[in-house]
Amino acid sequence: MSDGFLTRRVPLGGRRRVIHAPEGDYAFSRYTTDRGFRHFQRLCRAVLDAESVCLDIGANIGLTAMMMADVARRGRIYAIEAAPRNIAALRRNVFEHGASVIRPVHCAVGAQEGSISFADNSTFGYVLSAADLAGSVGTQVDLRPIDRLAEEWGLTRLDFIKIDVEGFEQDALTGARGMLARFDPLVMLEFNSWCQISAYDRSPRRFLEWLLDSFAELHVWRHGRLWSVREMGAHAFLHTHLIEHHCNTDLLAAQGPERIARLRAALAAPTGAAALLGRLARR
Repeated sequence: MSDGFLTRRVPLGGRRRVIHAPEGDYAFSRYTTDRGFRHFQRLCRAVLDAESVCLDIGANIGLTAMMMADVARRGRIYAIEAAPRNIAALRRNVFEHGASVIRPVHCAVGAQEGSISFADNSTFGYVLSAADLAGSVGTQVDLRPIDRLAEEWGLTRLDFIKIDVEGFEQDALTGARGMLARFDPLVMLEFNSWCQISAYDRSPRRFLEWLLDSFAELHVWRHGRLWSVREMGAHAFLHTHLIEHHCNTDLLAAQGPERIARLRAALAAPTGAAALLGRLARR
């Protein structure tokens, strides 16, 4: 522990890497295996290429951004993080690992331009709103729409958005409508009903309806498998989300079928020993 950071080796993407986190990050000690990252790694390999451009919104200390960069080696990863202590750790991790394709960005994202109060709470920091619980204390940070950021960066492609902003996902995606329509990236988002209710006094059912209206493709992504939310039905999804997933479900969304079809094909392809046997059989 030094300079306000916790430092340890973390298994990530098939190797152990020296990673820094802010002092007091109580989630950091749980990164003892890369089990929680394996499915994300497989997703990145399935949907990204060496030139891919990605947004990691709610990038925390940079672990998922580094996994994207392992695939998009000549692309660009915009790692957006609002928490001041997390962005400091993210910048240090990116610098020490030589991940030059990752560009750290310090701001919150939302539907409009301005500034907003942010509760810096380790891995679980979130934007404060008028509906927040009394007594919450935050730090003022810049609030930027994704469309405005993408315009400033001069993006000509956008392949993938990972967004985990503790219940503020609808606001963030509302500010990205132009980029979503122009590039149709695959979007991975956290559907966290506890955060939606406790932080923003919002209805998870209304958010689900908004997602279904906004994206033609909406799928549960869990343990490396896909389930169509439309085929499940809204009622069955919400029951599964609340009871089986304990209020926290990862979703994959897109406006067109191509990126989901590419992912399905990659998931269906044999891997490991099965893939090797298949190649030998074709010789």
